Amino acid sequence: MLNDWRILRTFNRGIWLFLLAWALMAFSYFGIQGVLLNLYLLRLGFGPEFIGLLIASGQIIWAVMALPAGAIGARMGLRAALITGSVLLTLGMGMLLMVEAFPRSVWAIWLFGCWMLLWVGAALNTVNSIPYLMNVSAAAERNHAFSAQGAVIGLMAFVGSLVAGLLPGLVIAWRGGSLDEPAPYRYALWLAPLVYALGVLVWAGAPHVKLAGEAETLSPSTKPLRLFVFFGLVVFLLTASEGAVRAFFNVYLDQALHVPTAQIGTILGVGQLLPVFIVLITPQLLGRWGTSLTLFVTTAGAGLAMLPLATLAHWVPASLGFLGVMSMLAVNGPARNIFSQEIVLPRWRTTTSAIGTIGLALGWASMAAVGGYLIVHVGFGGLFFVGAVLAFASAILWATFARRA
Repeated sequence: MLNDWRILRTFNRGIWLFLLAWALMAFSYFGIQGVLLNLYLLRLGFGPEFIGLLIASGQIIWAVMALPAGAIGARMGLRAALITGSVLLTLGMGMLLMVEAFPRSVWAIWLFGCWMLLWVGAALNTVNSIPYLMNVSAAAERNHAFSAQGAVIGLMAFVGSLVAGLLPGLVIAWRGGSLDEPAPYRYALWLAPLVYALGVLVWAGAPHVKLAGEAETLSPSTKPLRLFVFFGLVVFLLTASEGAVRAFFNVYLDQALHVPTAQIGTILGVGQLLPVFIVLITPQLLGRWGTSLTLFVTTAGAGLAMLPLATLAHWVPASLGFLGVMSMLAVNGPARNIFSQEIVLPRWRTTTSAIGTIGLALGWASMAAVGGYLIVHVGFGGLFFVGAVLAFASAILWATFARRA
């Protein structure tokens, strides 16, 4: 453990600015938006089916733009791509919150357009940030740097969730109104694009890097097509499973279990904070088990954690299941990022990052699109059961890979 702290103290300016940028994004996306956006859309009069399709549309754009985002990063530079991505996040979310200024007949079109713009920015950020961290960190630091990213995301998502849970009530105390109206949620959500704008400044101050030509890699393959297909498939299955929780857990608490907004924010916040402590052991797990076994255990663990959500309609087991899913994913994410970069030669790193993003985006998008209809026809329990099955399927593929590696 002392050695871990010594390594953290050696992080350079590029790593710390990377972590700060991701702290801001996590606060906005997983915190403020994660708690409030669906609740805002519900108050605008949209149902779960529309919300699912909206979420899916953005994530499909995320997937479609992943490979072009990698090409943009390789051509114009990783930092420039990250700055551009943060600008688009700011514009997309800010414009989305102006929807009520237009006639209701165009609300749906406006929401879809702004949401897609936001996810073009997300593609530029997610695809290019992983190779950026690989380039600003030394080999001995990488397990710790990627784990620190996971810890920062969890911590700031926790802070953002708590703030999000409190903000609508504070808005009502200031302006009046009711939590059944959209206005308190709209005002609270404006914090998200403001924080995204701070991310633009952070990336602008980050050091410029070139894609590395280093020789280290676990695979000398010059034709990694099979690895791309395998990696994209397992990420798709797991994130489709994850998408059931990320897209609809707050809707489940609000609509099915009738949990107050402040309590929803607290539950989501604790679900983001607990993984911060768990992710701190990720370097030890990776050193002892390796990436493949770590990915298998955490993927299967996420499936197991979804079972209480699928079978027990009460906020306590639902919250415990959510905590379990978030904890497993907190370790899985850094391990997956490292795996994606180590299995290919350096020149393929933006490509394999894009493949992971495609799998992630299509997984979230497919569950978001289908999830609303599953809720209508088989209920929230059926939705979460499907999520558990998909996680177990992804775990089986990881086990197959680990056995053959």
